[in-house]
Amino acid sequence: MPMLTARRVLVAVLPYPVACAAVTVSYRSLRDRLPDPMATHIGPGDKADGFDDPGAFLGVSLSVFLGLGVLFAFLTWLTRSAPGQQRAVAAAGGGMAVALGWIVVAIVRANAEVGAGGDAASVTLPGRLAAVGFAAALVYGVLGWLAAGRGETPAPATGPAPADAARLPLAESESAGWTRVVGSRAQVGGGAITLVSAVLVGFVAGWPAALICAAFGVPLVLLCRVRVSADRRGITVTPAALPWPRLNVPLERIEEAGHRSVDALRDLGGWGYRAHPGISGIVLRSGDAISARLTNGSEFVVTVDDAATAAALLNTLADRERSIGGRA
Repeated sequence: MPMLTARRVLVAVLPYPVACAAVTVSYRSLRDRLPDPMATHIGPGDKADGFDDPGAFLGVSLSVFLGLGVLFAFLTWLTRSAPGQQRAVAAAGGGMAVALGWIVVAIVRANAEVGAGGDAASVTLPGRLAAVGFAAALVYGVLGWLAAGRGETPAPATGPAPADAARLPLAESESAGWTRVVGSRAQVGGGAITLVSAVLVGFVAGWPAALICAAFGVPLVLLCRVRVSADRRGITVTPAALPWPRLNVPLERIEEAGHRSVDALRDLGGWGYRAHPGISGIVLRSGDAISARLTNGSEFVVTVDDAATAAALLNTLADRERSIGGRA
C-alpha cells in the first residue's frame, strides 16, 4: 500500500479503536451505577424513549464502531486513484468516529447519573452535549484533512490535445461554456430506502444507529441529480440544487477529452462516485459519458447527455490554454 494511502487509512481508522476504548472504559467504570434496562435512545425533548440491556448496548456500540472502521478503511483504500476524494473520505470517517464515540459515552454517563435502582425513563441528554460531539468531530475532520496531506500534484499537461481529437471551433475572442444536468433513478431509490431504514433503525436500535444510516442516505439523495459543466476551469460536477460539494478536474490535468459509452455496473461496479485503479468518475446512469485522459495516466468519466460537445470544447480550451501566450 502506498505511503500516502496508508497514512490516510490511519486517519480514517485510528479514532475507532480510541472510541471503542473510551466507551469500554466508561461502561466498566460505571457498570454498577447503570439501570437495567438502561436508556439507549433519546427522543424529542431530550427524554429517553428507547431501552435495552446494558451489556447488549455495549456489544451493539462496539460492533458499530468495528463495522464503520472497516468500512471507512475500505472506502479510503478504494478511492486511492482520486486523491482529493480519498482525503475527504478519510477525514469524514475519522470525524464520524469522534461524534459517535462522544455520544455513546454521554449516554452511558447520563444513565449512571440516574443510578442502578433509578428509572431509566428519567434519563435526559441535553442537545448541547450532542452539539459538542459534532463540534469535536468537525475539529478532528479539519485536523485529519491536514494530516492526510495533499500528496503529489500531478504535472500539468504541456502540449495540445492529439490532432485527431474532436474540437469545437472558437474564434480567439470567443469564450464558451457547456453545462447539463443528469440524474439517477437508482440512486434516488437507494437513498430513499436508506433514509426510511434510518427511521426504522431509530425506533428499534436507537438514534446513534439511525444517524449512521442517515449519514449514508442523505448524500445519496443530495447527489441523485448533478450539474456537469465544461469550461475554462475544466470539468466541474456539483449537486443540481447546491453549490457544494464540488468536484473539479482542472483543464491542465486533462491530456485529451473524448466521449464513450459507459456501463455503470460492468465498468465501474455501480452508481454514484466510483473509483477503481486507472479510472474514476461520476456515474449516475449507463450510457454516453465524457472521458478525460489525465496527465497521471488515469481516466475520469462522467455519464451525461451530449458528452461529445463537452469533450470537443474541453480540447479547444486546452489548446488555447497551452498555446504560447494563449489564455483560456
